[in-house]
Amino acid sequence: MLLNFAQKNAIKCIKGPCLILAGAGSGKTKVIVNKIIHLIKNCQYSPNNIASVTFTNRAAYEMKSRLAKHLSISTTNQIIVSTFHALGLKIIQQEIDTLHFNINFTLLDEKDQIILLKKICDKQIKNNIKLLKKINVMISFWKNNFFTPLKVQSLVNSSLEEYFSKIYEKYNTYLNESNILDFDDLICIPTLLLKNNHTIKKRWQKKISYLLVDEYQDTNNSQYEFIKTLTHLDSDFTFVGDDDQSIYSWRGANPKNIFSLKKDFPTLNIIKLEHNYRSSGRILKVANSLISNNIHLLEKKLFSKLKYGNFIQIIPAKNEESEAEKIAEKILFESSKKSKTYQDYAILYRGNYQSKILEKIFFKKNIPYKIAENSSFFSHPEIKDLLNYLRIVINPDDNYAFMRIINIPSRKIGVITLNKLEKYANQTNFSLFQISNNLQKPSFLNQNTINKIKKFVTLINKFHELSYSNPSEILDIIIKEIKYESWLSKILKEPKKITNSINNINTLSEWLKQMIEGNEFEKPMNLSKIVTKMSLRDVIKKNHLNQEETNNQVQLMTLHASKGLEFSSVFIIGMCEGILPNYKSIDNNNIEEERRLTYVGITRAKKQLFFTYCIRKTQYGQILNMSPSRFLFELPPEDLEWDKNIL
Repeated sequence: MLLNFAQKNAIKCIKGPCLILAGAGSGKTKVIVNKIIHLIKNCQYSPNNIASVTFTNRAAYEMKSRLAKHLSISTTNQIIVSTFHALGLKIIQQEIDTLHFNINFTLLDEKDQIILLKKICDKQIKNNIKLLKKINVMISFWKNNFFTPLKVQSLVNSSLEEYFSKIYEKYNTYLNESNILDFDDLICIPTLLLKNNHTIKKRWQKKISYLLVDEYQDTNNSQYEFIKTLTHLDSDFTFVGDDDQSIYSWRGANPKNIFSLKKDFPTLNIIKLEHNYRSSGRILKVANSLISNNIHLLEKKLFSKLKYGNFIQIIPAKNEESEAEKIAEKILFESSKKSKTYQDYAILYRGNYQSKILEKIFFKKNIPYKIAENSSFFSHPEIKDLLNYLRIVINPDDNYAFMRIINIPSRKIGVITLNKLEKYANQTNFSLFQISNNLQKPSFLNQNTINKIKKFVTLINKFHELSYSNPSEILDIIIKEIKYESWLSKILKEPKKITNSINNINTLSEWLKQMIEGNEFEKPMNLSKIVTKMSLRDVIKKNHLNQEETNNQVQLMTLHASKGLEFSSVFIIGMCEGILPNYKSIDNNNIEEERRLTYVGITRAKKQLFFTYCIRKTQYGQILNMSPSRFLFELPPEDLEWDKNIL
C-alpha cells in the first residue's frame, strides 16, 4: 500500500502522545489502519491491548473491515474497534459489580427520552415539543459536565432553570428505579468511575496500552475527559482530527479540545496530513481560501497533485423554484452531453426544508433522486415495539418499556388506569411489573381491569422463561403470541406499508438469531447484550438498503450528512445570507462554524463544484429580498465563473 512521507511519519510515531491533523481527503483512515497493523506486526503490541475509537458504527465497521484484509480474523476480533458509547458500555458491563447496577439494564434513546420527559413534565409542558427538546438538551449538557441534580439545583439563576433542574431530578430517579441508562450515561458513568477508582483506572490503562481516536475534533467535554482517564502524561496514543471540519457544536462538540491536548500533554507530537487525494487543485484552492478566514492555532493547507480542473460555477436565480430549475437543467444537460450519470451528482443544503422544492422539480423533470435520511432502521414503530417487548423480557423493572407495550396490541387498559397504577407503584417503591405481578384488589381497580393486567403479566412471565430456554426463537414467539402482524395490518391498512413493516420485522428476527448463534467475526451473544447492542444501533444496514445506494440517482442531503462522503460533482445550494450562514449563526456570531460547514461541502467535490442562490425567497407568504452569501466573496475571484443570467 503506497503511503506519502507525512503518512509514513504518522504511522511510525508510536512513542508518546501524537496528534495527526488530517485534512479532508488526506487518507486518515488508511493511516489509522496501517498504524494498527504496524503496532501489531512491528512494535510487539498485543491486539487485545489496542483500542480504536470513533463516532459512528459505520466508521467502526469500515475500519474493522479494512483491518480484516491485512490481519487474521482472530487477530482483528481481539482489537477494540468501537464507538465512544460502545467502549463506555464495555467498561460499565465489566465493572458492573463495582457500580452496583443490575446487569440487565436497558438503554433509552433520544426519541424515548422525549417521550419520557413528556410523561414526567407538568400538563402545560407535555405538548410543547420545542420546550421538551430544550429540557432534553439541558439534561444532556448537565450530564456531560458531570453535574448531578443536586449540583444543578445549587447553581440555578431563574425559576425556569429551577424547574428544569427538578425535571432532571425526576428523570434521573425514573432511570435509576427502572434500571435504565441513557446514552450520556455511557460516557459519564465510566469516566467518573475511572476518575474516582484508581485501581480500576490503572487496570483499564493497562488493558488499553495504545489508544487511537478518530474524528477527534468532534469530541465534547465528557468524551475528552473519558479519553484522559484512559491515558496519562506518558501514554502512547494517537488522536486524528481536523479543526476545519468541526461542525457539531450544536450537539456539544468542542473543537478547542484539539488545542487542549498541547496543554494537557506537553510532549505532544503534531503531524499534518495536507496531501488531498480527492479534489482538483482549483477546488482545494477555493477551500483553502475560504477556511483561511477562520482563526487557526494550528495552520495547514491542503494541496493536490491532480489536474487543476474546471472553474467553480456560481449560479444565481430569481427565486427558489428557478434555482431548482437551473440545477435540474444543468444535471440533465451534462448527463446527456458528457456521458455522466445521475449518481455523479450530490446536492447539499443547510436545512432539510430546502429539499422540498428540489423534489418537486426533479419529479416534474423525471430526474431520479435519493434523499439521505437520518432515520434509523430502529426508529420504525414496529421495531421499537418489538424491542420494547424484548426490553421488558430481560429487564422486567423497565417501567418505560412496560408502559409502551401494555397496550400493543390494544388490551383496553385505559390511560387513567395506568396513571393510577403508576402512582400506586411510586408510593410503594416497586416497579410497575412487580406491582402488577402481585396485584391483589386495590380500591382504584375493578376486577375486569385486574384480569386484563394479570393476563398481560402472565404473558411477560412466559416470555421471560422462554428467553432462557429458547432465546433464538423468543422474538418469533412474541410476535405469534400477541398476534402482532395481524394487529399491525389493521393499523397500517395500506398494503405497501404492511409489506415494508413485515419485512422489517423479519429482518430484526434474522439479526437476532444470527447474533445469538455468532459467526467467525462475532462471538455468540445473550439476549440482554443483543438488545443493548441494538439500542446502540450497532448493526449494519440491511442488504437491500446498501443495494439501493448504488442506484443511478442524484444524492440529496444536508451539509452535515455529507461529511465523510465524496462525489464527482457537487452543488451547494442556498448560498444566501440568512441561509448559509444561517440567521441564528449570524445573530450568535458563530460564523466560523458555518464557514467550516461550507468548507466540508466544498471538499466533498472531486471534479466539479457549483454554488447556487436566489435573490428572492418566499417565507410564510412574504417575499424576502436575499443577498449572496459572504462566503462567495471570500473565494478567489480568478477561479470563479459567475452566471450572469438570473432569469
